[in-house]
Amino acid sequence: MQLLETIQIKNGTLQHIEYHNNRLNASRADLFDCQDILKLENIMKIPSECSEGIFRCRVIYSKEIEEITFVPYVYKEIRTLKLVDIGDWDYSYKYADRSFLTKLLTENQKVDEVIMTKNGFITDCTIANLAFYDGKNWVTPSTPLLKGTKRQQLLDRQEITEKEIKIKDLENYQGVCLINTFRELSSTGFQPVSTIIQ
Repeated sequence: MQLLETIQIKNGTLQHIEYHNNRLNASRADLFDCQDILKLENIMKIPSECSEGIFRCRVIYSKEIEEITFVPYVYKEIRTLKLVDIGDWDYSYKYADRSFLTKLLTENQKVDEVIMTKNGFITDCTIANLAFYDGKNWVTPSTPLLKGTKRQQLLDRQEITEKEIKIKDLENYQGVCLINTFRELSSTGFQPVSTIIQ
């Protein structure tokens, strides 16, 4: 079983590495009973070509770090979203095997991204957690498939709060923002909830 961390490198600097370290070590403890603490910043050597611009650092690991790769980050424009029920599929840990997520996108090629629902609750999309804007505050579903690092950072900063959001609750929100290590919470860059295909 392999796990994955995807880290942003901006102008040669690892971004929010403490959140990635926390998740990596918690996952290693839960799944492999590892008690030692790894610090990615002490393990990886950032290539000189990553010194300017934004890069994606991909860390594959299990008990130990198995592979580290660096590629330029390519932003994916997302304009269309669709709700898709995923049954009982579980993604509590950031597994390297993303074949189920890839299959969801392949089956829904008429939209840019899908919002996964489970037992009537809103969870995540395939590349990010979600934050919904009610006209005053940002709220993230309390039922995510995966607790992302950006989501946790925004909760710690009290920029978002957690709340159960069911499909029927979407009408209470104006916009939705995709949040991950490369995507910031934006009051101007969100998608209108009314455009989500149900």
